[in-house]
Amino acid sequence: MTEFYTFLEHLLYEHECVIIPQFGGFVVNAQDFQFNAKEGKIYPKRKCVAFNEKLKTDDRFLTTEWAKKQSISQKEASLEIATIATELKSKISSEGYVTVGELGAFTLNSENRLSFSPNPDFNADLSVFGLFPVGLGHALPKEKKPVLEEAPVAEDLPSYTPEPTPIKLSKSSYVYALIAFIIGGLGAFFLTEPSSQQSQSSLNPIKIEKKVSAPVAVAAPAVLAPVQIDTVQKKVIAEPVLEEAPADQDVIYLVAASFQSLTQAEKGLKEFKSRGFDQAEIILKNEQTKFYRISLGTEHSMDAGYAKAIELKASKKVDIWVYKAL
Repeated sequence: MTEFYTFLEHLLYEHECVIIPQFGGFVVNAQDFQFNAKEGKIYPKRKCVAFNEKLKTDDRFLTTEWAKKQSISQKEASLEIATIATELKSKISSEGYVTVGELGAFTLNSENRLSFSPNPDFNADLSVFGLFPVGLGHALPKEKKPVLEEAPVAEDLPSYTPEPTPIKLSKSSYVYALIAFIIGGLGAFFLTEPSSQQSQSSLNPIKIEKKVSAPVAVAAPAVLAPVQIDTVQKKVIAEPVLEEAPADQDVIYLVAASFQSLTQAEKGLKEFKSRGFDQAEIILKNEQTKFYRISLGTEHSMDAGYAKAIELKASKKVDIWVYKAL
């Protein structure tokens, strides 16, 4: 019987259920890691063995494995297993207590039925073989109930008035503040000062806040000599002729954007023309400007340029930078 018990133990290491025909089946149940607060120990996971008396049907597994081990036929193995089951029942009935190797022990309860008590030291999980419970050094202390203390009466509290602490500033603090003020003022001056030679690469250039003087009046139109038409003399008033700008007069561009590359400038030009600015053109960069600018028109003086910029801002919602060509 000892050989059979050892063989049964090895089968339960690899299989979750082993049935002894006409006797019952051993079932393996897995348990996770457990912590015992009283002992202060952590027990490794394990596979415990339980017994089910209702599993009596022969599934041919035990007889097949026993035949391989004993090198006998299937029929001979089935007869030997049946004999072992009968002897085990008889021994439990006569002695009332039978130990099955390391698996546990069988007893008869008050109803004369089999009762199995598994061995707590047997672990069928080979992955944790050799692991022992780990102690924390000491058991966890029991939680103490909080003790409520009575709140002190206002009369018992000592009066305390904090004294104000004066803030002392060193001489270096004043020096740093003065330097920061000077640097901030210079930065604001250079950032807000308009530049006539450079522009920002943006579709939102510097906003114009300059007041514009009254535009220069155009000369009165000239009157042509009367012409006879159908024997009736009529005075024909010729349309006013716009004076062309002298060759040496300055050209003022109404710049709406500037770019560092020609490709970006061409994209910006298409966008402005799609918005209705048919006169938009690209001003090529040179050694002094180094930017490609988009102009929405030209004027012949700075005052006229500022006036046109304010008009475009009000009507077209676009900011203009008045730029004088170099």
